[in-house]
Amino acid sequence: MLAPANANDPAAADEAPVDPNLETAETIFRQGQAKYETADYAGAIELWTAAYALVGSSTENASIKALLIYNLAQAHLKAFDLDKDKIHLKQALQLLQSFRSNLSLLHEDQEQLATETTKVEARIAEIEGMLADLERPASEPTPVPAPTVEPAQDGGEADEDLRSGTPLIAAGGTVAGLGALLGVVGIVGGLMASNANDISDLAPDDLSGREDRFASGRAGNTMLIVGSVGAGVLVPTGLALVVVGVLRNKKIDRRSAALPRFVPSVSPSGGGLAISGRF
Repeated sequence: MLAPANANDPAAADEAPVDPNLETAETIFRQGQAKYETADYAGAIELWTAAYALVGSSTENASIKALLIYNLAQAHLKAFDLDKDKIHLKQALQLLQSFRSNLSLLHEDQEQLATETTKVEARIAEIEGMLADLERPASEPTPVPAPTVEPAQDGGEADEDLRSGTPLIAAGGTVAGLGALLGVVGIVGGLMASNANDISDLAPDDLSGREDRFASGRAGNTMLIVGSVGAGVLVPTGLALVVVGVLRNKKIDRRSAALPRFVPSVSPSGGGLAISGRF
């Protein structure tokens, strides 16, 4: 990656000497890539910034500096996913705007240049939308009127206690099942996000491949967050509903057993009805 754009041109090599700092810059870049692949995005940003500073500002090195700018932008976006510090979004936005202005150095084919420009502009628009959402002042919540409490009717508490717990058990099972499903979604998302961090199999200038890999990582992070939060809320809630339903059914069974009942009674002296109950 970190080689002059015309290093294979013998005539150009005779005209301008190779920058002695390029080899050092490439070594630092590889170290930063290892940091990136292990989710140490702050370390990757530091190393790639150092590599950028070592590359001289010449026409031959312009494409190298442009690629380093792109990598720095991606590292800032990944860092934002971790700490939610919007300064990373602002830095990524400025870096991608700079990268967009240098795309012509990377693509001579006009059709390919137009395609890559469209992708970068879409990413810039997405980041601008994220920043707008973060900086928009939170609206004041609409006051909710206090609920009207009806006077309790005689026997209401007893009716509540005698209400069947079966609907609660059914609802709890459904909620817990949905939570378990979201847990599976979170696990799948975590695997997607982890796999997306490995970009060692992509060429440094394979921008389309990198963007697809980053998009997969962002989708995985979203699934991980939604699945983890959903499972953490729904599974305990569902289990609690099941427990309440079971306890309520047991209470109903005990009360039913304690109520007096009329049962047939037969004795040598005659027959009739007897009152039966449990105290």
